[in-house]
Amino acid sequence: MALSSTTQKFIWGVFAARCAMCRRKVVWESAAGGRSLTGEIAHIVGAQRAAARGRVAFSGDRDGPDNLMLLCREDHKVIDDNEDEYPVERLHRIRKEYLAWLESQLTLAQRWSARIISQYTYLNVPRLDEFAATLGFQVRHHPIPGTTHLSELNYLMEQYRRVIENLPMESVLVDKIGFAHEGYVGQVVSFERLRFRNRNVPLYRPEGKMTSFTGNLEYDPHIYHAFPDWRFVINIDLRWITTNTAYGLVRSSGAGALFSGFTRINAVDFETRTMFATGLAIGLPPSIFDRPLDYETPESEPINMSMFEDDITKARQDEWIGRVEACDGCGKVFVEGDYMVDGPLQRGGPWGNICERCFLAGDRQLGVGLGQLFRKTATGWPMVGGYPRARDNEADY
Repeated sequence: MALSSTTQKFIWGVFAARCAMCRRKVVWESAAGGRSLTGEIAHIVGAQRAAARGRVAFSGDRDGPDNLMLLCREDHKVIDDNEDEYPVERLHRIRKEYLAWLESQLTLAQRWSARIISQYTYLNVPRLDEFAATLGFQVRHHPIPGTTHLSELNYLMEQYRRVIENLPMESVLVDKIGFAHEGYVGQVVSFERLRFRNRNVPLYRPEGKMTSFTGNLEYDPHIYHAFPDWRFVINIDLRWITTNTAYGLVRSSGAGALFSGFTRINAVDFETRTMFATGLAIGLPPSIFDRPLDYETPESEPINMSMFEDDITKARQDEWIGRVEACDGCGKVFVEGDYMVDGPLQRGGPWGNICERCFLAGDRQLGVGLGQLFRKTATGWPMVGGYPRARDNEADY
């Protein structure tokens, strides 16, 4: 029985269009777009008793993926003509070793920096809220009406900017990915100064509403970039394009537009060697005339907030009244044991409830008129620093 189309696509995808023995690519492509498959799917235990290794006892599905491997035509010919040198056990070992090697070639994640974006053009509000929450951060905002464009909510974009810059996020650099592979599904992928073209983005911006995706690229609005061995596709919900100017950039014709940002891979099409991603945050890269940035992330500074505590403040036995769920600066969600400073969000700016990181990034000053330190416990927020003056009159109560 011939292999099903689904099984063939699966094997070509799992083996990344390479021969499991010599590991060479088995897809030929010309500069003019010509394409030829130079690989063949081989059975480990023969599909028929008369085939190579077909008389080996086998109780499973001979056409199942576990009994198949992708080879170049030369190696396929070699193993079938030399059964004694390539018994079933050896072929299973070759298959296992190749798949382990292939997985080792997947690009490792590294710390992502929001500095690769100078101005946001796309912010996927529901997915960013979900993503930030998994990392212990929160963006607080009211539900967004169905007819509202993100461009009408400048204050919300500023909150996302603060949160994104502080997310402890690791991602795979998209230009380091050599081939489409299901091992990337669920992975955060970032890109910098990558040129995208668009498809199915309407000429005129529609009224604000969620985009209904069909799963068919012939209809769904998306942007894409073609690498030598695979294609990167990002679905675009038109509602989350930040401004009218940004909409024009997303819809750029001709050579397309340069973007930086981060996405999450959600599916792989083995037949077309395409990886599909959900856009999280996308924007314009910094100008090439800007001062070069050091993208190496330094080791995080050890935070020892206990050094800011003082016994006089603790003796007052004051507590924060009310609930504080997240930092007003970066959106970090407070958990038991965390410190919180009631102080200025920035020098000379408005006050808020800020986390240790935001406090240490500022003036690091506590005191009357400067800020007070609180520590979260199971029952509340006792004040532990920043008020080094004992109660001495009724005005203090």
